[in-house]
Amino acid sequence: MFMVMSMVKKTTIILRDDVYQTLKEKAGSRNISNQINKILIEHFAKTESMFGTMKQTDLKDLRNHRDRYP
Repeated sequence: MFMVMSMVKKTTIILRDDVYQTLKEKAGSRNISNQINKILIEHFAKTESMFGTMKQTDLKDLRNHRDRYP
């Protein structure tokens, strides 16, 4: 995987000890920042699809094309 970092900002985050240990085991002590960036990008970069956002309709809600408005 190729990752381009155009701008880097340093910040301090506070992690629970168990979260830190898990990150350290999975990513290694020198790659924790990369792993956190990857997780955050996956979480926040999700785009929601418009598919399935309309409320479900029932046949009784449908009108015949010959129906007139009162």
